[in-house]
Amino acid sequence: MNRDIIAKAIKEITKELELSEPSGFMLSYDFNDIWIDISLEKNESGEWDNKIYTISVGKQKAKNFIDYISELTPEIYEDNDRVYVQLTEEEWHSIQDFILDII
Repeated sequence: MNRDIIAKAIKEITKELELSEPSGFMLSYDFNDIWIDISLEKNESGEWDNKIYTISVGKQKAKNFIDYISELTPEIYEDNDRVYVQLTEEEWHSIQDFILDII
């Protein structure tokens, strides 16, 4: 049911914006120094799947965040200003309360 709602919403958005059917979709949230991107991709069956959460924090907050999630062994990237952590849906659910607390 949830996937049907997501598929319908994405279809309506692309129709409203007069875009072709996407193969991926991303929602971005900006909470001051914490950015959260949620991306979906279509699987071989054409269903929206493979939800990935990318959390980006400024380097000042990064140490506490990385220490907290160190048991998860997520993919971590960084640039001059920020640290980017990619989490699976399961990993996200295991730390979402912590993320919401620091927002």
